[in-house]
Amino acid sequence: MGGHPLREQFPSDTWFSIVRGRVAPGMLSFLVSVILPSILLLFLSIELQGWFLGLFWLALSVAVLVYCVEFIDIETAFDDQLAWLGSLQDEDNLEKLLQSRNNFVETITYRVFRSMVPVLFWFLILGPAGALFYALCHHYLGNLEEDNSATELLERILFWMEWVPARVNIFIFALLGEFNRTWEVCVDSFFETEDAVTTSLYHAANAAVNTSRKEFSSVGDFIGQTEIDLNLLQPLLQRSFWGWLGVAAILTILGL
Repeated sequence: MGGHPLREQFPSDTWFSIVRGRVAPGMLSFLVSVILPSILLLFLSIELQGWFLGLFWLALSVAVLVYCVEFIDIETAFDDQLAWLGSLQDEDNLEKLLQSRNNFVETITYRVFRSMVPVLFWFLILGPAGALFYALCHHYLGNLEEDNSATELLERILFWMEWVPARVNIFIFALLGEFNRTWEVCVDSFFETEDAVTTSLYHAANAAVNTSRKEFSSVGDFIGQTEIDLNLLQPLLQRSFWGWLGVAAILTILGL
């Protein structure tokens, strides 16, 4: 992940620490740290929509979106994975190699999704306040101790905030990749409310690039097939990323 100049100037961790130093821990801290700024931004954005033909609202929206999105260097992540493949030896354990490959695909697919999709989705639904609420929830969860009473609540909030955009993203995978296989995953995902979003996106990404092989006869066989899969997965993720921007631009132009 690259640097984020705006977040370096206004780090959410500092804000959370200030609130915790002045407010009792638990749900009250969450209300002040996350919900209150989102509500204030909602009222501010509504007020600014009529100022100077909405230019102040536009400037605020751009600033919030830039703050909320994550910067992911997709090319470097895939280059590192390909370099790892090149370092493998014939005596390496195939089962462990396959697990490492699957972990990478699951992680990079979710990171690319999380970096922008939920932020953009909730911006389109609720404006800048929706994008900020999602981003602050994610940052706040990352700052909680494992035994914090608010952890389970935050996880459920984020799960449902990601549930709908994840299904839309899976549908985009179907349009960009192997449609029939991915469409089956897409349909099944609408009836799934327990599996993590990471799992649904992982299965959809594998289906989109038609990764059906689970057993390999040798490390060389694994390397060759995995290189093919990665060279298909990288453009899939990049096209889906820009596809979301295109959808947002069209909806903005239409005034929806």
